[in-house]
Amino acid sequence: MNLDNWDDLRFVLAMKRHGTMSAAARYLDTNVATVSRRIERLSQDLSLPLFEKRGQTFVATNAAESLSKIAEELDQRLRGEVSNLHATRGSMKTAIEIAAPPAVHQHYVLPRTAELTDYLPHVLLTLTDKAFAQGLGNADIQVRVGRPEGGRLKARKFRDYSLRVYHGRDHKLCGEWVGQSQRYPDADMLRDVYTEAAPQPRYRVEEMPTVRDLVRSTGLPGLLPDFMVADDDPDLVLADLPNNDLPGELWITYHETRHSDSTLRAVVDWFCSAGHGASAQGSLRIASE
Repeated sequence: MNLDNWDDLRFVLAMKRHGTMSAAARYLDTNVATVSRRIERLSQDLSLPLFEKRGQTFVATNAAESLSKIAEELDQRLRGEVSNLHATRGSMKTAIEIAAPPAVHQHYVLPRTAELTDYLPHVLLTLTDKAFAQGLGNADIQVRVGRPEGGRLKARKFRDYSLRVYHGRDHKLCGEWVGQSQRYPDADMLRDVYTEAAPQPRYRVEEMPTVRDLVRSTGLPGLLPDFMVADDDPDLVLADLPNNDLPGELWITYHETRHSDSTLRAVVDWFCSAGHGASAQGSLRIASE
């Protein structure tokens, strides 16, 4: 490889994260032609293909996977160093991006943004919806369902929760229900609990907060995490169904190279202060090597 072109690794990482040249170009604030040229140049330097086109997306080869890991660590280290430099100067702002399922943002972050401003006035917070646990991507912190099993990540258990079927207070179960988009692998999990539900839902929506809104407005049953439903909610009741309790866990993760980033750690601590009981107090540790 021509070491003068090590900056090409940024393009490999962007392609690995985003899957298309147009998306990578938008993230890098450049154009598709530049992305294509930089990827092709590096591929020629290595005499190895870096991406294979499959349909509308590009899939990383083993070579690109290896290079993107190097670029990922460099990216995270640079973010951490910049954050620490900013932290030594109170007037400097530090951008922190949290990726999480929309239900987590709505319940745990949005009601507390003013509190974060008082606690960490130098933090510029970006919230990105990510329902699938596909890794950190561009985010500094990810809140995900289930503990990560791979990658160089620090992981902290945020809380336990349960998915349960709820419906309107006056609704009588009749087989109709509210479900999520079929792009979710567990979109029809409600039928594991409500076995007499119709094969297809009456409505499909993208995210859990919209499921809750539709359950409230239609009365039809929907599968919701228990933390989204208040005990004294006048509109929703727990469905009288056997085994109406599908347990799950929420975990907070970030790259291990950011462990010395005082601002990121402070944001994680602030986030965990919204948890309940011992599940929010777990110590940080390597999820896997």
